[in-house]
Amino acid sequence: MCLVLFWYGATSEVPWLFLLAWWVLALVAAAAGYAAWNRSGLSLHLAVRNTVIVAGSPAEQLPEQVLQRGPIPAPVFEGDGFGLEIAIQSSRGARGPVWALGLVGDRSISAGTGLVPKGGWSRVEALPALRRGPVAAQEWRIQTSDPLGFFFGRRPASDSEIAMILPRFTSLAGRRETREMETNLAAPRAGSGNELFGIREYRPGDSLRRIHWRSSARHGELVVREYEPPGMRTLAIVLDPMPASRDIADQMARIAASEAWDCIKEGGRVVISAPGLEPSQSPHDLWSQ
Repeated sequence: MCLVLFWYGATSEVPWLFLLAWWVLALVAAAAGYAAWNRSGLSLHLAVRNTVIVAGSPAEQLPEQVLQRGPIPAPVFEGDGFGLEIAIQSSRGARGPVWALGLVGDRSISAGTGLVPKGGWSRVEALPALRRGPVAAQEWRIQTSDPLGFFFGRRPASDSEIAMILPRFTSLAGRRETREMETNLAAPRAGSGNELFGIREYRPGDSLRRIHWRSSARHGELVVREYEPPGMRTLAIVLDPMPASRDIADQMARIAASEAWDCIKEGGRVVISAPGLEPSQSPHDLWSQ
């Protein structure tokens, strides 16, 4: 544009066209300098905020002491929603205009502002319920420009995992159908161990193998042996490392989580394994397994 003005000024001999050309050239140079200054000192931060717990979510069943040890602000299960905080920080004073664009899962998100103050700027974007698994923030970038839009700058941000969507679960303890089967081994009371706990009077349904005949003769009535329950129950869950489909994998995760929750509620320990996979080094914590 400056060259056009200079050419018209030279051919038409209009002096003020030269002045206008110099003004335009100065404006473009100032815009270029501002754009270069504007793109420095900016950083992008993504975090989960404002977890939305829907009706029937497992988060409603978790005790307060369990939630306190969970992810902040709260664990996110299938069907729950959450807010994604997009924060832009400036280490060198106010900047602007600035945009942040990227992908969360398969959803494209963008947010921008005309001014990022010295204390930073943030915005919370509501996200709907996502599928089970890690939620990745990919292809995020910070875009800047001058106020007139002559020059644009772009700086990519590193990919990160912002959340882990946990499988839904429920207690299956009341839904199991128990059956009594004959066996050649003496069966103490349900869930018993090998340490003798004591004796009690015979009740209808007790196995005849549990009758303590010597004590029965001494008391003049039938009595049976009882055993001390074990100190800790250990549940081993073996999963298929390569399910046929994503839907099957999700259902496997829900069932495994439900069985594990019943065991943990009773003070037990859960071990989850899959053939061919290396063991994890995570600590023995409910949220890190």
